[in-house]
Amino acid sequence: MAEQIEVQVACARPDRQVVRRLEVPAGTRARAALRLSGIDALFPEIDLDRCPLGIWGREISGERELQAGDRLEIYRPLHKDPRLARREAVAKGTVLGRTGR
Repeated sequence: MAEQIEVQVACARPDRQVVRRLEVPAGTRARAALRLSGIDALFPEIDLDRCPLGIWGREISGERELQAGDRLEIYRPLHKDPRLARREAVAKGTVLGRTGR
């Protein structure tokens, strides 16, 4: 029997986040693990063959072999550049942690 490794598959929208733990055979590639997770049943809008993926915040290829403990993340398109959003928030004075001085 092939060695099994534990990984996580994470997907988040502004209104919902799901993290699934699963065991996959060692050598499983990212896209294959994505399919095994069944996350598409919870997020049917995701195109499993084309969605951008990452591990712990770093973008990866869907062909990357997963390692034990990896957190496979599904990235969604950003509606606004985060740097621009922060600049706009600073200009409005709505940045979290701002003291108002």
